[in-house]
Amino acid sequence: MSQPDLSIVISSFNRENKVRQTLDSIYSNDLEGLGQIELILIDDGSPLPVKNCLPPESAIPSCIHFRLIEQKNAGIGFTRNRGFRESTSSLVLFLDDDIILEKQSIKQLVEAAAAHPGAVIFGSYPFISHQSRSLELFARKLFNYDDYTTTPQFKRVDAITSGLLLVSKDRLTDKQHFYRDDMTIPAAEEHEIISRFRALDIPIYQATHIRAMHNHHLELKWLSNQQFKYGQATAEAFIKSPEILKMEKFENFRRSMEPKGLKKLALDLFGSSMGRKIVLGSSAFLNKVFPRSSHNRVFGLLVTAFFYAGYKQGTKRFGTV
Repeated sequence: MSQPDLSIVISSFNRENKVRQTLDSIYSNDLEGLGQIELILIDDGSPLPVKNCLPPESAIPSCIHFRLIEQKNAGIGFTRNRGFRESTSSLVLFLDDDIILEKQSIKQLVEAAAAHPGAVIFGSYPFISHQSRSLELFARKLFNYDDYTTTPQFKRVDAITSGLLLVSKDRLTDKQHFYRDDMTIPAAEEHEIISRFRALDIPIYQATHIRAMHNHHLELKWLSNQQFKYGQATAEAFIKSPEILKMEKFENFRRSMEPKGLKKLALDLFGSSMGRKIVLGSSAFLNKVFPRSSHNRVFGLLVTAFFYAGYKQGTKRFGTV
């Protein structure tokens, strides 16, 4: 195979049928005119091997060259980096293994790269379903669902989300490491990379017209656990990459995680093990009894409490910020 026009890298761990649905969505995309595509799927030591979940070879479009790489579990940062190194196109699409693309997603991303050469571009992927209308209303606010547009629009931001992320190797000085290998908690690597791109003057654009679906049913308990992990990841990024605190955004956020007075008392109370149980129980009660009403304030307290607790645990695990 000659050098492909696009490389797609998927890191997978223990997704079973979801990774198959991701692959199906790639194979059913409108790929006409996109040239040759290299698809690299890395099984990061899944208990159920990814090879047992793959669509038949007959389903693979002729323009796609598929490669499966199997390795011992090494974590998301290392695995994405391996895919980055293995890719042979200058244009690389990172795709999570629980993302279902819309029919035009790949073509839209390639067109976006042509419109903004060298930039980092990502799309959005709202959850495929929600536990209640109440939680969907909150998710719209938390994850900016309503930013979606029907016509091409690019918003320059200082954030990324790696589930649907297109990058060009041309502007990168390090062709071996897109992420840092030593970041252990998902999302930590994203904080670090934002600061690095800023130093390299590489713009980051959110393409608000490019959307896929996050193949996950959003529930309060899952959301709480994710916020706890995000808190840990933020602490890990601040400790292992202190240079990112030169960005005002991150320094202000760090300060907000070190409150004083009554605010500290409140966060310590709600962020404690018992406090989190009470807030989660109250949120679950409202969600069940009034499933279509807005509970944004209570749900907001819930994610704040779990994030704060995760951040505090992260500082104990990785050291002082």
